[in-house]
Amino acid sequence: MKPTTMDPILRKKLSILIRLAGIDGAFVQKEKAFIQEICQRQGVSKEECNDLIKNPEPIGSLGALTYNKAVEYMADSLSLMLADRLIHPREVLLCEDIALRLGFPKKEIDRIIEQLKEHPESSEKEVRHMVQSMYHPAKI
Repeated sequence: MKPTTMDPILRKKLSILIRLAGIDGAFVQKEKAFIQEICQRQGVSKEECNDLIKNPEPIGSLGALTYNKAVEYMADSLSLMLADRLIHPREVLLCEDIALRLGFPKKEIDRIIEQLKEHPESSEKEVRHMVQSMYHPAKI
């Protein structure tokens, strides 16, 4: 793989999303398009994005992120889970794990996931608002 010029925080987030997209055994086009759109918005080349899709990094620790980055990671993870409008139990488990690594309480993320199961058509903006409403120790 070629050396990357991608910001390490963005690289970590994209790796999480790629792992989440494939956890149910079906990395569908809508999920890939969601990830590619984030890459495009962030100025990541198609080649670099596709290289990362083929070889994502391990999730690892997420504790050093700012509150705003934690919200961004969580909202994007939940939005990706909704991309195909099918919420797979393995996606739920990984989103719960990500939430805990980001410092969000399990009961809070479970509440949000239940809302999303009832409303899988929720927009990215609505999902972000839900995440911002959750308790987080760094929330100001």
